[in-house]
Amino acid sequence: MTTTNRIPPTVPVLIVGGGPTGLTTANLLSRYGIESIVLERHRGPYPLPRAVHLDDEVLRILQTVDAAAEITRISRRALGMRLVDAELRTLVEIRRDRPVGLHGWPETNMFDQPDLEQVLRTNLEERAANALVSGCEAVRVQRRPNGTVDVTIRDTRTGHETVTTARYVLGCDGANSMVRSAIGTGTRDLGFTQRWLVVDAEYDHDLGMWPGVHQVCAGVGSATFMQIGDNRYRWEFRLPDECRFDSDDDISPADVRDLLEPWVPAGDTGLRVLRHTIYSHRARVARTWRRGPLLLLGDAAHLTPPFIGQGLGAGQRDAVNLAWKLAAVLDGHADDRLLDTYEPERSRHVVRAIRAATAIGRIMATRPTRPVRAGHAVLRRASALPGPDALATRVLAPPLRGSALTPSVLALPSYRTRTVGTPIPQDVLDGETGTARTDSVLGPGFALVCAGEPPHALADVGRRLDAKVVTSGSLAGSTGEINRWMRRNHLTEVLVRPDRIVLATVDRRGRMSPTTSWLPLLTADPGEAR
Repeated sequence: MTTTNRIPPTVPVLIVGGGPTGLTTANLLSRYGIESIVLERHRGPYPLPRAVHLDDEVLRILQTVDAAAEITRISRRALGMRLVDAELRTLVEIRRDRPVGLHGWPETNMFDQPDLEQVLRTNLEERAANALVSGCEAVRVQRRPNGTVDVTIRDTRTGHETVTTARYVLGCDGANSMVRSAIGTGTRDLGFTQRWLVVDAEYDHDLGMWPGVHQVCAGVGSATFMQIGDNRYRWEFRLPDECRFDSDDDISPADVRDLLEPWVPAGDTGLRVLRHTIYSHRARVARTWRRGPLLLLGDAAHLTPPFIGQGLGAGQRDAVNLAWKLAAVLDGHADDRLLDTYEPERSRHVVRAIRAATAIGRIMATRPTRPVRAGHAVLRRASALPGPDALATRVLAPPLRGSALTPSVLALPSYRTRTVGTPIPQDVLDGETGTARTDSVLGPGFALVCAGEPPHALADVGRRLDAKVVTSGSLAGSTGEINRWMRRNHLTEVLVRPDRIVLATVDRRGRMSPTTSWLPLLTADPGEAR
């Protein structure tokens, strides 16, 4: 039997690409009871590590598909990021080292991407045994007049082709996305391109380095260093434009040893280089993320330099933002126009992260002239002051804005802009194991968190959305963050989306954020649309 024979003739959702973004999306859809098929041209997890960092928000997303606990078991906590000079002296330290962050998980975690993909594959197989079809690729996409999509799929081993019809096709197929080509959209270049050499190695001795990510600001000598596991390390080195290394084959073991000399003692034979490869770092965003039933996620929608470790996380955020909306539309609970809120919410968010990453890359690439070295001295003194950690939070987690669900700052009075479009915190619940978290209390759908007893101002809206009503007292976990957050923002009611983003609030003075503008999208009642 060929691989393509396993593909049904029709499917609600076809996901092109079985990397972390595609697998997480399929797991989320399965959780909502939506059938999907994931096409992956590789027959097993891609064997080489690419992404190595994920934060507490990504772990919260993976918690939703019962994968977070296993990922933390195979990952290593880190302390954050340092910008250092050529002598490895700290310029700025951005600590993200809390064992329980805003999202209820450790803030900084290092891992191997093949391990993550295997966990997600196993989870998907347990949820839907035939959802992942490996060893095949989508080669043609053709939209039908009725709005569905015919996808021609080829077995990569036999060349056999078959056609399946999907209600929606999700392009999770990377930088050279076929689905993006089918949409007919180009990408917007955010003005950053560099070539870097990545070296993964094992070393059985302690290198004596700070257990976080080091970004070396040294012009053409820019580099990145991080410890991934107990004996696993990664180095990344910027390659100048005139570099003699055109391909991986041009780089000898001696070349790699010379580059690692600042970290590994000279003559030490205990280092085992697992691989070295050249990557091109780019900053680009697709101009259009949706055309009818075709949508883009992950690297198909955006490319970011890796300097703040948000490449994989951006794809996971795409998945959790889109999956519940797609499920609501397919179940008939929401208007198809709900899917138009996906791009504006995610694109603004991801562009902000990409610009932050490119800013770090440019700082690292600045030639260390005398004025720059003087600036480094100022940074070293300034790093002792509070501020970088809060700045990192604003960069990594800005409020969602710009969609019908998340009005812009200008559309709402100032007292209503603080929490709408931001995630509700997650607490670790007290218990025998200490592993349960408050998202499990909120449930998979909408939730209405209330500080007091009925009547509730948002009760009618909550009923129409089938929201689970939860008292804030039942969310009083070991960190107490949710209750503090509600008190700090003077809130008595919070309506939360399935992706844990705040949709509406009521404050102590009874002021409620507007609801009538977005409610028709979520109740599939076109007669209410305005």
